[in-house]
Formats: sequence, structure tokens, C-alpha cells
Amino acid sequence: MRSLLTLLFLVSLCHSVTANAHAQTMESNAYKIRMGNFNVTSGYKSSASYSLTDTVGQTVAEYFSGTGYHVKAGFQYIYTLYDFSFSIGSTAVTLALIPNTFSSDSHTLTVTAPGQGYSVTAFEADQLTNATGDQVPDTSCDSGPCTETSAAPWITPTNNGFGYNMSGHDIPTDFINSTYFRPFPDASSSESPATVMTSVQAGKNRTSTVTYQLSHTGSQASGTYITNIIYIATPVY
Repeated sequence: MRSLLTLLFLVSLCHSVTANAHAQTMESNAYKIRMGNFNVTSGYKSSASYSLTDTVGQTVAEYFSGTGYHVKAGFQYIYTLYDFSFSIGSTAVTLALIPNTFSSDSHTLTVTAPGQGYSVTAFEADQLTNATGDQVPDTSCDSGPCTETSAAPWITPTNNGFGYNMSGHDIPTDFINSTYFRPFPDASSSESPATVMTSVQAGKNRTSTVTYQLSHTGSQASGTYITNIIYIATPVY
């Protein structure tokens, strides 16, 4: 027997509103200059090890924010370092149903976020279910118990269930090592999505590995068990 997990993801994007800006016009018989102000220097600089935009000499060049607004004042903000993106290494994971034995598989999540950070949340559409409605329960780990927001050790295969571990960039701190697991929140039980990656800073190619683990009882009904895991990536600007 085997259990097939089909994985889906959604990407939620935040959009900003751009207002028109008006520059000063300075002119004489010999010249005409249209710009907001004079700068000592400004522009985009890069090398193999860094990317930099700057404005030197501009009045009030800074990032401002408050309730309901963000203002990026300075010519360097016309540059976008990179676009927001989110990808999943594989959209299908296969786990074997072997009584009281762990089966595992994994894939990667990769996020590039140019703004003020991002978050990735996840949930399962339902517990692993076969064609006749039999289900594999979500893990409660060993003596934890683990929850949808708090990982705990799961090293005993006779403690049956289905869960996941995270490693890599920007993951929750409760995934202390590769033995710590959580169950996914279950959308069919109205459980809220869990955060699996998050950062308050811009970052490029931030990558984590999701490892899925399954163990079932010898009395589990035969068949192919399926669920959908939904990931939602949201940038912050």
C-alpha cells in the first residue's frame, strides 16, 4: 500500500498605490533642468558580492511608515532589487504504508522577497483519506504532544500518524532538529494555517526543506490515501 500526497500552493500578493510626483523646473536661456533636487550622487552600484542603491545629498531621503501608510523617499527607491517569487521543488510526495515503520519524503520551498519580508503558511485540506473514507490520523509525536504550532520529538514509529519537519532558512524555532515534527492544521476541522517560513527582512532565494513522515497501524485499511497540502506565500511591503 502507499499514500500519495498531492501538493498545491497559492501566492498572495500585496499591491501598492502609486501617486503622481511633480519635479521642480529650473531654466535659463542656456539650459532647462527638471528634477526634484540636486544630489551629490545617486544610482545603482553592484559587484559580485553586493547590490546597492543610494541617494547622497537629497533632502529627507528615508523610509517612513505609520498606521495605514508607507513612504519611500529617495531616488534609490525607483529601483527594484528583485521580484517576489515562491516555488516548490516538487508538487507530489509519495509515502509507503508499512505498519509501525516510518516512511518519509521531502521537497524544498524557495522564497525571494524584495520588500519588508514575507511569510509562508500551510495547512492540509483533510487528513490522509482513502476511497472508502478511512483516514490516517495526524501525528501527536511521542511524549510531547506536538501541536499545529509547536513541534516535538517523534522518533517512535509505533506512535502512528502523519506530520512534517522543517529545516533551512527562516523556519519556526520549535523545529529544533530533524526529530521535531508537527501535524498540519486541518482545514476540514476549521483549523488556522500555520506559519512555516517568515522574515521581516528582504531576502533572495531563502530556502527550506519540508520533510513529511508517516507511520500507521497494522490494522489500517488498504488503499491509496490522499490529501492536499496548501502553501500560501505573502510578501510584505
